[in-house]
Amino acid sequence: MKKFLPLIACFFVFSCISCQKYIEKQAEKKVLEAMTTGIWIVEQFLEDTADITTQFLNYDFRFFENGTVTGTIGTNVANGTWVANTSNYSITSEFPSAGNPLEKLNATWVIKDSYWDFVKAETATSNGKNVLRLRKKP
Repeated sequence: MKKFLPLIACFFVFSCISCQKYIEKQAEKKVLEAMTTGIWIVEQFLEDTADITTQFLNYDFRFFENGTVTGTIGTNVANGTWVANTSNYSITSEFPSAGNPLEKLNATWVIKDSYWDFVKAETATSNGKNVLRLRKKP
C-alpha cells in the first residue's frame, strides 16, 4: 500500500489542478457569453471626478468572440480589441486608431461589479482613476 501513496498523491494533485482549470474555463465561457450577447452602451464614464458620459452618447459597442470590438455611432465604426482576464477580474480594451472619446477606453479595466447586463470597472490614471459603467441595451 505504501508503494501506491505517491501515485495516489499525484493523482489527487493532478485532479485538483484539472478541476481548477475546468472552473477557470467555465468562468471564461460565461464572461465571453455575457459580453458577446447583445449591444452595450456607456451608461457612465467618470474621468477622475468629471462626468464625461455625454461624450459617449449614441455609441453602440459590440464585443465578438474573436476578441474584436466595434464602437459605432451612426455610420462611423471604430474597430478595437478586447481581452477578458478572469483570474484578476479585468478587461483590457484597445481602439488603436480611434480618436476622442473612444481612446479613453484604451486601458486595463478592473471589474468592480457586474451582472449579465452591466459592468462597472475602474482604471488607474495619473490623475486618479476613471470609472466606466457599461449597460446592455434592452
